[in-house]
Amino acid sequence: MTGRLTSVVAWPVPLATVGPAPDRPALLRELAHRPWAELDWPDLLDELRALGRTDVPLGRLVEGHADALRILAQAGRTPVGDAVYGVWASRSHATGVRAEPVDQSWHLTGTLRFASGVGLIDRALVPVWLDEQRHQLLDLDVGDWAGDPDSWRTRAMVDSLSLTVAVDATAPRSAAVADTGFYLDRPGFFPGGVGVAAVWAGGAARVVDLALASCAGPHDGPVRLARWGRIRVELACAAALLDAAGRELAQRELLERELTDSSADPSTDPTGQALSTEVRAGVARSVRAVLDEVRALAGPAGLAYDEQLTRAVDDLGLYVAQQNRDSDEPWLGGGLAGERDSGTRTTRPATKPGGRP
Repeated sequence: MTGRLTSVVAWPVPLATVGPAPDRPALLRELAHRPWAELDWPDLLDELRALGRTDVPLGRLVEGHADALRILAQAGRTPVGDAVYGVWASRSHATGVRAEPVDQSWHLTGTLRFASGVGLIDRALVPVWLDEQRHQLLDLDVGDWAGDPDSWRTRAMVDSLSLTVAVDATAPRSAAVADTGFYLDRPGFFPGGVGVAAVWAGGAARVVDLALASCAGPHDGPVRLARWGRIRVELACAAALLDAAGRELAQRELLERELTDSSADPSTDPTGQALSTEVRAGVARSVRAVLDEVRALAGPAGLAYDEQLTRAVDDLGLYVAQQNRDSDEPWLGGGLAGERDSGTRTTRPATKPGGRP
């Protein structure tokens, strides 16, 4: 399948051929060795789109590793050896990990949901909570942590091994990464969500690849051709958003390196929250539209009998559900109305849209 699904921005081709689940650990380790922390934003987003187009669960795992390496680089910390990393930051349904300093250690207790790659990755960056307001990022050896195999009740994204982990462990005080509050307050927190959106977009391209092989034919009538046309437009919109975001984020990083002081105009969105939330919401909207059109094109026969297609559809549908429309869209609308009324943008809502589970 050619990389060019649209005319606006070329689509990167898949990175590898993904075989059965037992092949995934080796492929994950192979892909993890790419210089993720050194890539500029346009190259990073292209790589992540290619990962999504390769396989959505694998893309989820490698994106987590890439994000972890970039977080460590932002903190000026070197990753451990050739370890495969993840970021386990979910506080879904009031879960999360509490930490109590004891002598030269941290005593960790709690529940981690969406611990992607548990039993497969070596280390995880985990924000742990010292109290209701303060958190500390830890770099933890999770190679022997076990997930609850009964906690994941759907076939969708099953290969991402995103299980629930009951935590009762001890970690050395040296596991702390940067200062208290670093994980949520660092400049890279919101832009990191754009990387997740790139995997969503790549996943949409994978679904379209499979649908073209399974559902398209020389006798498609005008109704079906219109559906293919709408798919093409949605892919173009997602690709254009990510292309523009990559260039803008690269420019912002360049300007940050050139600044000699910390003064900044709040209207310039210094945290990247507005940009990240717009991109995530826009890409998610296009991805959902592609999934709707592909389901209609495939029909019950395609979804029932084409295992690759239906698994890709189910995987992507669950993964993109991470984007919270009920949080992001009102926040974006409020920012737009605020600009109209006062010429200013609200940069810090009570919650943080665009965060990752």
